[in-house]
Amino acid sequence: MIQEIKGKAQIEYPTDWKYKVIGTQENLIRKSVDEVLTNIEYKLKFSKKSSKGKFISLEISLNVKSEKERDLFFHNLKKSKNINMVI
Repeated sequence: MIQEIKGKAQIEYPTDWKYKVIGTQENLIRKSVDEVLTNIEYKLKFSKKSSKGKFISLEISLNVKSEKERDLFFHNLKKSKNINMVI
């Protein structure tokens, strides 16, 4: 049975969250993540390299306290000149 979900997903905070950050140079992506997530405990690991080798992705795992904090991290990571995309 398929049930339609209306509205936005209900997430209980605090919760563990993951972001994928994509860029061209791993060391610069790592530096940008460090600059955005200062004084926050997180794990950062290599995720994938694009088929032509131009882009790489890293996965960030951390605990977020609220939707506001989660969105703030997302937007601040997205603003970094060394990060091309945040998922």
